[in-house]
Amino acid sequence: MNTLGYARRYLAAARESELSALQGLLSSGALLEGISALIHALQRERGASTLWLCAAAGQTTETLAARQQEADRALEAMIARLPPRRADGSRFYSRAALALHALSGLATLRDQVARRQLPHAEAMQHYSETIRHLLHLIVEAADTASDPQMSRALLALFSFMQGKELAGQERALGAAGFAAGAFSHAAQRQLITLLAGQDRSFATFVQFADDASLQAWRAMAEAGQETEKLRRIACSGMTTRGVEAQHWFRLLSERLDAMKQIEDRLAQQMLITCRRCIDRVAQTEGDDWTACGVGQGYSLYVAAAPWLEEGEGALDAGGVAPHLSRSLLAMLEQQAQRLQAQSDELAVMRDALAQRKEIERAKALLMQHHQCDEQQAWHTLRKMAMNQNKRVWEVARALVAVSSAFALPQKG
Repeated sequence: MNTLGYARRYLAAARESELSALQGLLSSGALLEGISALIHALQRERGASTLWLCAAAGQTTETLAARQQEADRALEAMIARLPPRRADGSRFYSRAALALHALSGLATLRDQVARRQLPHAEAMQHYSETIRHLLHLIVEAADTASDPQMSRALLALFSFMQGKELAGQERALGAAGFAAGAFSHAAQRQLITLLAGQDRSFATFVQFADDASLQAWRAMAEAGQETEKLRRIACSGMTTRGVEAQHWFRLLSERLDAMKQIEDRLAQQMLITCRRCIDRVAQTEGDDWTACGVGQGYSLYVAAAPWLEEGEGALDAGGVAPHLSRSLLAMLEQQAQRLQAQSDELAVMRDALAQRKEIERAKALLMQHHQCDEQQAWHTLRKMAMNQNKRVWEVARALVAVSSAFALPQKG
């Protein structure tokens, strides 16, 4: 029975499947751009709301309203990019539902902020929780990537967005402390935790980012001397006399705006990578095997093959010409090598993503059962890891496993 026709059909099906997945990722890329814009707008609104709640000089209702309008426009744009259907199941839909549910509370939150009916810390927590749900959509998109280049681009974008969000929380927390004229011990610890979290996120970004984005990041990675000075004042409990909250806010806002430019570059790079992958697959469609690496050397091992007089069972491309299509074998061998390289690289990246998910689940568990915020949960995990001389994700994995064994409910 000649199976060559079947092989050709399955090879064509593989190309069609890969092309479909890449086109889905291209659509996701547009969504990620929308999420990025919405997160940045919410970060700006959170900062303005913090200054307003702290009654910082120079903060007006007009400024607050302008930030809210920016966020509303970004929200409309993101919703317009939500896919009507995805083939990868319920997890994406669940994350999207949670994010949209959190966003539905913006009107109530804004009304409470306008009336100054909330402490700044509580308002900041509400904004941060909404942004956290949006960031989880990035995680889901990264977890569905099948091409290693796409996975790298998505992980670089997500890690950078996470670091930028921590920088946004630093801006809001610092503005509140300088507006109050002092930083409590809890605020000092939280700032230190935020700085450490930024270092981790940006270190992950550096591992997966493209060269152009890395060059742009290195040009602005180090904070200015004035910012570092204010950080030392905030984290050490030194007197804040003479430091205006608006000055801190302006310095950190300039840094965040510069980060947004790099974030946009990363999103564009992801789309460029996706289009290149689509072009590569499209160009190899059809039965033109000559464009698929014919002539590249390869070897097969055939055990107990009596027709081989030499080579100890090693069969080269020329030796199989009478029995199988040489071009088809070359194509299949090239495909196998490429898939193996992809599998190896994806395994590394998926391990990193899996560890990040374990940490997120453990933080959600601690937040639920100890009634603490995300930064406090992270601080608890770090302390547990240091006490046990283990890595944070190992402690997180053990904590999640224990909660499953005792059937403790989890969020996230």
